[in-house]
Amino acid sequence: MSAVRAVTPVRSRELPVSCAELAARLHATPLAELPDDEILQLSEGYDAAVAGPDTDENEILRLLTRPFSRRLDIPEYYRYTGLHVTGWYLARREDAYEGSLLLLHALVTDLIALEEREAGRHETTVEEGVERVRRLTAVLDHLGRSPVGPDRTMASAELVRLADHDDVLVRDLLVVSRCSGFRRSDKHDEHIFMRAVQACEIGFFLVRWTARRATEAIDRDRGEYLLRMSQLTSAAELLNMVFHALRTLTPELFMGFREATGSASAVQSLNYHLMELVVYGYDERKIETYERFAHLAPINNPLLREFTSLRDAAAEARDADVREAFAASEAPLHIWRGRHYGFGRRYLPEMTGSGGTEGAGYLKRFVGKAGLTSGDRTDDPGQLLTQFAFC
Repeated sequence: MSAVRAVTPVRSRELPVSCAELAARLHATPLAELPDDEILQLSEGYDAAVAGPDTDENEILRLLTRPFSRRLDIPEYYRYTGLHVTGWYLARREDAYEGSLLLLHALVTDLIALEEREAGRHETTVEEGVERVRRLTAVLDHLGRSPVGPDRTMASAELVRLADHDDVLVRDLLVVSRCSGFRRSDKHDEHIFMRAVQACEIGFFLVRWTARRATEAIDRDRGEYLLRMSQLTSAAELLNMVFHALRTLTPELFMGFREATGSASAVQSLNYHLMELVVYGYDERKIETYERFAHLAPINNPLLREFTSLRDAAAEARDADVREAFAASEAPLHIWRGRHYGFGRRYLPEMTGSGGTEGAGYLKRFVGKAGLTSGDRTDDPGQLLTQFAFC
């Protein structure tokens, strides 16, 4: 009879008092290994920060500890991704489009630096890491080409250089980096997965934001419409480039941390579903998904079905250039949906998706977007469809 080895329980520690030290602890600790009493401390820290004075330290403490709250009913996907921090950042920007580009640039730059530091820990270069840095550098190059005006790009407008002289912006970008991106596992490769998900969420938002403005500009301001469509196309191409970088994860590397992500799944993403609603119209095939997750129920609001989709508005335009611009932007979106399905086939073959779907089979059903319906309303004075969405 084999001896039974006693398992020593994980001993909790007193959490750091300062936000900077707490952020460092959370970045260095696999969250799946946090003992229950430390999670309780984090939850209580959030409640105390909410009830406390409106100071900079309390503001950052709220951002750090919100995903651990036992009082808030936060969907698992949003506990995992920490998208409330992105929402906080974008709410503080006057120009959501430029602010999003700068945040993407900062996150990808930080991720490249992290990958290079990881490579420095190995005597032999890890092949996936070298290719990952190359593909992430291509993402940065694409961001530099993102149009910010009729004849200007992010690079030509020198947005990144000018941002370095904006103390508030620099501080806010640092807060996003410190207060999000926490791994649940001890696997290095979870870093690119986490940041890729966050980058895609910003991409979904950019597609939706530019699509709304393009829809409103049809038959009113041709130049505005064409600018917004070029921005939408660039954002859709960005989604593909992020996925290209993500594929440096082998299925084995992905499975090394997948279990730690629990039931978090992009099928729970509000930005994703709202993007498709704005571009294509209401998809009745997703009713079951909308009803399964309480935070997606608002998409069934009849008011949202009153808005005209970009596709319908472009199809009815008198100007052929309007229709052609939509077709040009729709192509990379179609490619992205195909790649998303391909990701599911490669990484989740014959497996249930983490959101309770049938995995790749679920994604395959929504590659095509024919026959979706929308309404007659184009104006959105309350910005119902243009704000960054999170729970």
